[in-house]
Amino acid sequence: MKRAIIFALMICSLFLLSCAPTKYVCQNGNVVADPAFCVQVEEKKVIEEILPADPVKELMAKSKDVESLSYDYKRVDKPLEKGFKVWVQEVAVKQELPLQTEVLNSVEMDTVIFDTLAKTANAYCQSKKYCIKTGDIGAVEFDKYYIKTPLDWIDGISSAEKKGEARLANRDVWILELEGNVTMYVDTFFGVPLRVDNGQERHEFQNMIFNGVTDEQVQFTEIEDRY
Repeated sequence: MKRAIIFALMICSLFLLSCAPTKYVCQNGNVVADPAFCVQVEEKKVIEEILPADPVKELMAKSKDVESLSYDYKRVDKPLEKGFKVWVQEVAVKQELPLQTEVLNSVEMDTVIFDTLAKTANAYCQSKKYCIKTGDIGAVEFDKYYIKTPLDWIDGISSAEKKGEARLANRDVWILELEGNVTMYVDTFFGVPLRVDNGQERHEFQNMIFNGVTDEQVQFTEIEDRY
């Protein structure tokens, strides 16, 4: 009787094993239901190894880690225009206006603070030396005063061609050429352009400081003098 029971159990075990799906072990150790899957995995791995990473895209992607900037903006192609200071912290941009006169206490507004997400702008006068009166002047037209920051220039670029390497403001840069006759001199560490040539225009972002802007620097602050 016992032998019959043992024999019956053995028959049941063999039947269950025959019903179980067959498993295959690939060369890389993966267990799959069909050996064809092993080939697909190996082919995908080969393709990934053949296609190298795009160094230009990797360079531009570095700008995503830049949370704030401060710099002196200058239109080099317009030498008679004075440069001015800009602070960028996420969506807040504080931008000085070019000083048009040296006459004391004669300026109505000398600074604009932008919210780039809401597309709003508010003017202020900060300098005790040059302002008629310091304080909040009120809302102004965003597009009339806003000037693209280095992060604006690099944002959304899908492709660019590397034309060379150089030193600019004691920093290593790659020279990238884009569609539309635009050439950028991009910092190799932060992925941010220090100079942009757009046709005949030349925009320079001088004395760049990365990730050092405080909350106070993008807010209204009464100052003794601009320089």
